Amino acid sequence: MQISDEKLWESCLTGDKEAFKEIYCRFYSLLYNYGSKLVSDKDLVKDCIQDIFIKLIQNYPSLSPTPNVKGYLIKALRNKLYDALEKEKPTDDITLYEEVFITDELFPLLSFDDSEVDDRARRLMQVFSLLSSHQQEIIYLYYVNELKHEEIAEIMGINYQSSKNLLFRSLSSLKKLYLKKDWFYSKKVSTKWDLSRNRDKRSYLWIKSS
Repeated sequence: MQISDEKLWESCLTGDKEAFKEIYCRFYSLLYNYGSKLVSDKDLVKDCIQDIFIKLIQNYPSLSPTPNVKGYLIKALRNKLYDALEKEKPTDDITLYEEVFITDELFPLLSFDDSEVDDRARRLMQVFSLLSSHQQEIIYLYYVNELKHEEIAEIMGINYQSSKNLLFRSLSSLKKLYLKKDWFYSKKVSTKWDLSRNRDKRSYLWIKSS
């Protein structure tokens, strides 16, 4: 039986290097994929992840318990990347979003009621790329990383209600852009957005056409 993230983190608080190693292996891919959506420099992302874990190990006596290790690490990486960019660029030219959040990781989360899955998913992803970077990020955090609004708010530096509002506006914009495109050859299209978690605790964007 796999040890929970929270239990592993408790071991990290005691300086257990094996626990840090397990946390690193468990979240490296997630952190790298997220960081690569924020900046184009993949080596910078790798360096920042390494630096984060080195400092965690060195400063373990000052670490605090956390109920959400994944959110903690994502926020740490986001801040680390921002600090790295701040050192390289003028203050008024700092951006974390050198690449958009368009990603194949969203494909499995797109559920359709007909057989045109691949075609419709790719078309929806094209529309997704038209959203603002913050809109793309919150959809990515909520649906791909399956974070709660409390966790997203902490990561993005906003409050709980702002996180909910941003996700709602992002999905509304996505819907409008999707329906605006003449992709269905005069077919009548209705769209339903299901924001709930399904039975296996995955999140889905549901497109229904008629």
